[in-house]
Parts: sequence; structure tokens; C-alpha cells
Amino acid sequence: MLYLNEMRIAALIIAFIAITIGVKQAKAEAMDVDFGGFVKVNAALATNGVNGIDDASGTYNADLLFSSDDKGSRFGINAKETRLYVALNKNDTPLGPIKAYIEGNFGVESNTDGNRVEAYGNNNTRFVLRHAYIEEGNFLIGQTISTFIDPKSFLDILDYGGNSAVTFARQPMLRYTIGVGEFSLRLALENPTSNLGNYDITDDQRMPDFVGRIDFDPSWGHLSVAGIMRELRIDNGQFEAHKITAGVIITAHKDIIPGRFEIVGQYFRGGIGHYAAFSAFADGIVLDDGRGGKYIDPVDIHGATFSTTMHYTERLRSTVAVSWAENLDPGHNQQTLGTGHAIENVKSLHANIFYDLIKNFMIGFEYKKLIGELTDRTKPNVDRYQLSVLYAF
Repeated sequence: MLYLNEMRIAALIIAFIAITIGVKQAKAEAMDVDFGGFVKVNAALATNGVNGIDDASGTYNADLLFSSDDKGSRFGINAKETRLYVALNKNDTPLGPIKAYIEGNFGVESNTDGNRVEAYGNNNTRFVLRHAYIEEGNFLIGQTISTFIDPKSFLDILDYGGNSAVTFARQPMLRYTIGVGEFSLRLALENPTSNLGNYDITDDQRMPDFVGRIDFDPSWGHLSVAGIMRELRIDNGQFEAHKITAGVIITAHKDIIPGRFEIVGQYFRGGIGHYAAFSAFADGIVLDDGRGGKYIDPVDIHGATFSTTMHYTERLRSTVAVSWAENLDPGHNQQTLGTGHAIENVKSLHANIFYDLIKNFMIGFEYKKLIGELTDRTKPNVDRYQLSVLYAF
């Protein structure tokens, strides 16, 4: 285990050396280089029988809701969301302006690695790739936030796990973007994944996820409609099954009082599985066809979010957000994370307050209420209190 930690540290040192060398070379080639990120430290207390995790911080909604017994309240502190990025822009190339962007954090995606105690009490984490892409003209190639996801839907909350109906995914893709007046169109081929519950996650797909999104940005606000068509497939040597499924997301954003009061609303529907609710729902279920074979039945889900953010002063602001997500095919969600039961529906409430001590240095407090219903008819009810400090550079 110590050897693995030494390897991780060595890899980070090599990465930083490479970045430093790259920055020096970039300057020599008149390339615009931006290096930055933030340090974020979270302390959280979760009540009412949290299970499936070791502490209350840096977790997804599924972790908070799954519980086979009542373990009481949990407390935890982490800095796993701490983030680093480097962006390189070069304008005078034969192809025109080119941008390269790389970003990572320290293992917030992994509850296990992020809370494993090693090396005499040090909480060791691993560096996780978030973004790595190249932009040239209207094209983007690499890993970033899915085209299916409208960034305007991201709420001003501390909770990394997000609201109960959060829509989010990062994956490799090829994207084309074109803008005409107040409209912009994005078309993408993205890396596919099939989360089939008891059969786990497969990479057996024979086609990419086809994604399209239209954004409308008039003077009064923002509206987007995104659609996706994807293949669910499993081919495990014992049987093969596949199914085409689709889904849609509608997002709206408006500044009611510019710079002071804004609202965000979103609704999703369809077989979008892991794109919604941080994988609280599986993409589909594998069933017997009655003839000795198998077939995939996509899990149909829907959900909605409404959020308001008020800027009281230049330094003080707060957000209130309500959200719910529901499985429309009861009993067909097999995303159990090894607990033996799955989520049928989940509701959440977030309320917070942020204060900027100085520019780029923020302290925030947030209350989260999470209520769910599981396939075993239990109804987890979790309260979480989170205090965070963030310094951006």
C-alpha cells in the first residue's frame, strides 16, 4: 500500500515537472498559458442512519440513502474536491486558434480511496482526470462535460453530490458547435456506457451516444433543449442483448433582477440512466424473453429541479433549491451498489449562505434534506449540515 502511495506521489511530481517544462516552452513559443484551481475543504455532519459510506462528506445521494441498518449520525472532513487546471491557447497556428485544457481533482469520485486511512493517519487520495480536451474552430475533441448537460443547470450549492435530480456526466467525445444569432447548436458523438444494474457496467456498445442540444439566449434569459439516442448492450459470452433508448432534458435560466436574483429550472425524461441523479438509477434491466433468451428493458425515469439564488450584497449570497427524481418503471431499477435494494424516488432540499471574505476566498454553510423511497419500501430521511471553505487561485 505504501508502495502505491509512493507511486502516486511520484506521478504527481512528474506531472508538475512536465507542466513546468511545458509552461516554459509555451512562453518561448508565445503561447498564452493559464494555470490555476482552488482548494476546497468540507466538513459535514449527516444524521438519521447514513450507511454505505465511511463519513458524511463528499458523497452522492445514493450513498446517503442506501442503508440496511441504522448507524446513527456521521461526521467527516475532506479536501478531495481541491482542483488544478492548466489551459494553453495558441492563436497563430496554420489551423487558427487552438486551445488545450486539462483539469483534475483529488479523487472526489471515490469514497473508498478518499477516506482510506494510510501512512499513520494521513487521508490519502488519488488525482482524478476531470477534463482533457482540445478546441479548434467549431470542433472539440477530448473529455469534458457531456453535450447532453446544460452548464446553466449547475446550481450554486456546496454539495458535490448535487440535488436529487442533478444531470451530469463527463466523458470523451467529438463535438461540433455552430451559432446563428441567439441560437447555438451542438452535435456530438460521445463515449457510451451501459449500467445494467445486477449485470454491472458494460462497454459492449457498438455505437456512440448521439447527442444534440439547441440553446436559445435572447435578452430575457436562456432556454435549452437536449436530446440523446443511445444503445444499451451486453455481450458477456453467455448471452447477448441490446436496445436503443432515448431521452430529453429541458433547461431554463433567467436573471429576474440582473446581478441580484436568478432562477433555474430543469426537467428530464426518458431512458437516460446514469446521466441523471449521479447514477441513482440504472440504464436498464436484463429480463428473460420467455424463449430461453434475454432482452434489455430501459428504465424510464423523470425528474425536475427549481432553484433561486439571491445576491444580497457584493459578498453575501444564498441559494434555495428543491428537486425530485422518480423511477417510472417500479421494480426495474437494479442500481443497488451491493445493498440489495434500489431507489424508486428521491427528493431533496438545499438551502445555503455564502460569504466572500475577500476576492476568491469564500466560506459557506449549507443544509440538505434528502428523502427517498427504496424498493424494500423503506423511506430514508437524511439531514446533512455542511461547512466549506474555498480559496481560488
